[in-house]
Amino acid sequence: MNRAPYSSRACATGICLAMLMCMPAPFGCKDEVNGRASEVPKVKATLELTGSGLGNPTTLTFEQLGNMPMVRVDKVLMRKSHYEDTKTSWEGPALEPLLAAAQIKPGPMKLTLEAEDGYKIEATLEDMKDAIVAMKDGEGRWLLRVDEDCELKLVPPHKPGNFWIMNLTRITVVPAENGEP
Repeated sequence: MNRAPYSSRACATGICLAMLMCMPAPFGCKDEVNGRASEVPKVKATLELTGSGLGNPTTLTFEQLGNMPMVRVDKVLMRKSHYEDTKTSWEGPALEPLLAAAQIKPGPMKLTLEAEDGYKIEATLEDMKDAIVAMKDGEGRWLLRVDEDCELKLVPPHKPGNFWIMNLTRITVVPAENGEP
């Protein structure tokens, strides 16, 4: 596919995201836990957006990501190799505007998505359609409070579990060769 769905709004979206990151905490960073609001947890986790396919590579802190508008994906089928499959819900910033803010270039791109432990997958933009960087579970709880081993989780709702990345730390974007990932 030769279209670049993220590039047409890159400049405007980048400006909007830059403004969102500078807004005071009450915008988009609260969740309801035990009937009261809680702030974005203070952790060292970051998400690096890098590669020659981006005009403005950047690194976002957990706090910056937590202050961005959250998208909710519901009833996502979580296929398990052991036990029964379940349907889950997640909340977090959408991947598309993050890539747009980093000024993804036009044309087919290959994404390498990497976890803190070195696990990597390669994907296309189409593979990551509707993906979010989940920070909260379906009940609005920060993931790191539910699972101490997970802060940022890539959730592409239309892809099997091997595309999901726990503790996402880096997304490298490069032009695809011959339109393949």
